[in-house]
Amino acid sequence: MNLSNFLRRARAMIIFLSVLSGFFARADAIYTVRQSYTVTNVAADAKQVRGWFWMPEDRPEQRVLEFKVVEAPASFRITRDGTYGRSWIYADAPADAKKPLRVVTEFKVLRRAVSGLADATKARPVTDEDRRTFAKESRRDEVHMEVNPTIQKIADEVAANETNPVVQARLFFNYVIDHSEHYLKSGPTPKGKCTGDAMECLNGTGDCCTDQHGLFIALCRARGIPCRLMFGSRLKPENVGKDHEPGYRCWPNFYAPGIGWVPLDISSGDAVSGAEAWAAAWAKSDDWFGGLDENRIEWAEGRDFDLEPKSQVKPDLIIRAWVEVDGKPTKGYERFVNFQREQIPAAAVK
Repeated sequence: MNLSNFLRRARAMIIFLSVLSGFFARADAIYTVRQSYTVTNVAADAKQVRGWFWMPEDRPEQRVLEFKVVEAPASFRITRDGTYGRSWIYADAPADAKKPLRVVTEFKVLRRAVSGLADATKARPVTDEDRRTFAKESRRDEVHMEVNPTIQKIADEVAANETNPVVQARLFFNYVIDHSEHYLKSGPTPKGKCTGDAMECLNGTGDCCTDQHGLFIALCRARGIPCRLMFGSRLKPENVGKDHEPGYRCWPNFYAPGIGWVPLDISSGDAVSGAEAWAAAWAKSDDWFGGLDENRIEWAEGRDFDLEPKSQVKPDLIIRAWVEVDGKPTKGYERFVNFQREQIPAAAVK
């Protein structure tokens, strides 16, 4: 089969699945959560500790029903970063091994499962006006996600003459799955650096969700499709009622005029495609292209942060928190989450 015939068949399949997926309803859940951060391993001669910590807020797929800070230094306050306008809990305190900086929050959040948002029949091509509106999400020079000649060549070969952003994004979704492997398919820990680097993912040395999604974002931006990176944590049913570190999971949203921002999760789709036959994977992967499950909370967005108050070192990625001791970044902190889950009726079938 030549490339043009393959692309025509792929496009037809994508549009078919876009329509089909709109008929499925998904479950929702309410989570009651306690999250704690404790800064540890501070040197005896250290003077000052500062931290910016993840907190939930209302997003398209979630709504915060209750929120309170139950433990924190008197200095704590809720701030917003200057680039993305997202909320953070900020606190600072004198360095004291006997009294470490600690922030504990309790909240209740409604998390909606969504699917069928990537409906190619509703999308129109991206215009220059769209790109000006979403200039930050259209950058071709963002660190680790640069649109270099290699990325541009791949994007143009994969998407060819296609102008529908949903169809192009689905082709890039499939490309990343076919040309990378998430580390969980081979072991419990990543082998790469997890810097969200598109080229490391392409070269086989980047195996985290940030790497896979960094490649996807670069491919989208190479074709002028605005795309952004979100960060959250998965709340797995087997961890209900346990103090645990849930880690993180990132996912991108791309912009399709006529629809809006469309979520997806390549790393979850990769696991599906690796475990099932091709045809079954295509049917199942609509759960992850144009949809997200309810077993997660969104915390933050983007990279290359301008934190408030200003951090001594400007972070590229913030995973869980950003902590500085005497102006130097440190990963010396512990985070624990404990949650209860309440299932609620699914939304009405479309």
